[in-house]
Order: sequence, then C-alpha cells, then structure tokens
Amino acid sequence: MRNALILFVAGITAVWFLSPYAQGLVALIGIYALVTLGLNVFMGFAGQVSLGQAAFVALGAYASATLALRLHVSPWLGLVAGGCAAGIAAYAVSFITLRLRETYLALATLAFGIVVSVAFNELDFFGGSSGLKDIPGLTIASWNLDVRGYAIVAWALVAIAFCFTRNLVGSGYGRALVAISSGELGAAALGIDPERLKREAFVLSAVYAGVAGALYASYVSYIDSTSFGFLLSVNFVLMSVLGGLRSLWGALIGAAVVVLLGQFLQNVVPLVIPSARGDVQSFFFGVILIAMLILVPQGIAGRLGSWRRA
Repeated sequence: MRNALILFVAGITAVWFLSPYAQGLVALIGIYALVTLGLNVFMGFAGQVSLGQAAFVALGAYASATLALRLHVSPWLGLVAGGCAAGIAAYAVSFITLRLRETYLALATLAFGIVVSVAFNELDFFGGSSGLKDIPGLTIASWNLDVRGYAIVAWALVAIAFCFTRNLVGSGYGRALVAISSGELGAAALGIDPERLKREAFVLSAVYAGVAGALYASYVSYIDSTSFGFLLSVNFVLMSVLGGLRSLWGALIGAAVVVLLGQFLQNVVPLVIPSARGDVQSFFFGVILIAMLILVPQGIAGRLGSWRRA
C-alpha cells in the first residue's frame, strides 16, 4: 500500500509542474503501464505468452465508447464496462487458447487479436473503418478533465492495480503461478490446478487492458481498429520484457522507456536525417530495443535489483 501511495503522489507531483505535452506523455505511460502490469502477471508469473493484448484494449475502448455514444452511459461507468467486456471475452477465449502451449498459444492469441481488429473494422455498429469519434470525456461535477486530469486518473488506476497485484503475487496464489511457469506437471503434483490459475491470470490481464482501453478512448475521443493493431501488442510485450517480466516496477519502467524512446526518436531522427520517414524511425527504434534486450536480458528492473544486491 505504501508503494502504491508513493507511486500516486509521485505521479501527481510530476504532472502538476510539466508542460501539457509532457503531461500527455505521462498519461499515455500510465495507460500503457496498466496494460503491462496485467501482462506481467500472465507472462512473467504464470509463464505464458500473449501476442493479442491490444485486442483486449480495443474491447475495453469500444465497449466504453459505444455505451457512451449510443446509450449516454457515463465514461466513469465505461471504465468498469471496458474491464468487464475484456474480462468476459478473455474468459470465453481461454477455454480454447489456454489448451495450447508456447508457440501455439502465442499464435492463438495473435489470431484472436486479428479477429477482433477485423470485426471492429467491418461492423458498422462500431463505426466500421471510420471508427468512433466525439467520444465523451471524463468529467467531475462540471469540470471536463484536461490532460493533467487524465494523467492523474491514469496513475491513480496504476497505483490501485499495483497495490492489488503486489498483494496477489506476494501471496500463496502468486507462488502457485510461479510454480506453473516452472512446470505444470510438477505444480499439478502439488495440488495446484494449472488450467484454473492460468485462466484467472489471463482474465486479470485482460481486465487491466480493458480498463486502460476505456480510459484511452475517453482521453483521445476518437478510436478506430488501426489504433489497436498487432504492433501495439508487440509493444506491450516489449514493455513487459524490457522492464522485467517478474517485476511489477518493471512494468512501469518498461512502459516509460518504450513511450519516451519512441517520442525521442520521432523528434530527433528528422533533425539528423531530414528525409527520414516513419520506417527509418522504426528501424532505429527496433535496433535500440534489440540492443537493450541483449545487454539487459533480465530486464531493467532485474538489472537494477542485481546492482542493489551487489
């Protein structure tokens, strides 16, 4: 609880003195950190693989936006609806995907992400290829939240999720998840139900992603299927691995590094190479990330932990 409080206070303090541009980055990092926290539970502690996390972000975003536009439901309730929609979808899909292992599981989650993206792109009820625009934003009384307000809300949600996840992985439940990642047969011999625990971890990661997606939709006020493509899922995996798979702080660090590195290259590369296009920036982005993964295979949080112990 103390760490969550420190995290929230630090986030508020940071955004209060930053420019609107920097506040927007802090809000985006908070949204992505929430997704990565859930992914760390599923990938880091349960030892599974998911390449379709962006699909759950999309489900949360579209659920919240559709309710707000069609039924005039408050975006605050949309956060709950987004998490529920993603969690229900994950629970339904888990009966198929979680029967698979390793590469096949990764391909199954990838296929699920593609199906969700195509469905939202083709269904007119969800705006089709034009997407949904003029999505209502969050309000408190008569105050419409600005960028600073969204940054505070995002980090408040991260603090709550961090506190809950910290208690979860520090309990016997978390140790059971680690046992599954070490070997499902051995875990089953100890009386652990691997299928149930994997399903619960999968649903939890989806709920976090759904809430993040709902917050993102109200923040940007426009979404379409291209906002939640395969590359976004890859970025979430990069955030998780780069920060440290079995570190909750690593989820936050990974989200911050990937977002800030992307913005840095977007601003710096055109100055160095005036003719550079987006693909050139993506090249440098990929090279730097690969180098970091080679030099810090245990993740940034893992390396910091090693230095601290030394």
